[in-house]
Amino acid sequence: MDQYDELYKVVLVGDPGVGKTNLLAYFTATEEEMAVDVATNASKIFSSVRKPTIGVEFGTKIITHPNGKRIKAQIWDTAGQERYRAITSSHYRRAAGALVVYDLSSRATFENAQSHWLKELRNSADTNSTLLSCLMLVGNKIDLTEGVNGSPVVAAEEHDAAVAAASVNGVRASAKTGENVVQAFENLIIEVYNQDKARNTPAPVETAAPVIDLTAKPPTKKKLPACCN
Repeated sequence: MDQYDELYKVVLVGDPGVGKTNLLAYFTATEEEMAVDVATNASKIFSSVRKPTIGVEFGTKIITHPNGKRIKAQIWDTAGQERYRAITSSHYRRAAGALVVYDLSSRATFENAQSHWLKELRNSADTNSTLLSCLMLVGNKIDLTEGVNGSPVVAAEEHDAAVAAASVNGVRASAKTGENVVQAFENLIIEVYNQDKARNTPAPVETAAPVIDLTAKPPTKKKLPACCN
């Protein structure tokens, strides 16, 4: 059984078809499954015909923090369809972080990520704890050069502007080739750990220095009587 020092829950949210399940599949895959097939320019684990997530599914992976601690992430892949919204939102509970995923080739999913998904997560966050304290905006399908019906893809500048406006972390990735996928998950998980430890580490106790009265006169020495010969 794999040993770990900390366990955190992370959720994947976003519109249907943006690639949440493929992102999770790549992150939790073996090195062999991550290998890219030159003919298809896709990793072995990637599937273009994955069935939509029904309700919630999850995967786990242990990563190592730069300080040597082993962190186990339990990553919940939520359904994007409206009819599963109640189920999806119920799984925000006890989640320390979230990846908000949109499709770079679909401007509608980009707009929904900002106007709906990020807003919903913030409304569910607990300001008195680390729950949902770490959010990341992920633009998936960076491998595509053309959007839906020939429309332009969401530009890097637009993505960066959205990240800055929302005050979250962000990355553009590809679940197909694996570009930046591991980086996205690991950066979020490490930030979750860092914030958790910073919040739960007590502040050092300051000890008061002794007060010295500079105006006080030095004590007078008593003159001892001379000894008799």
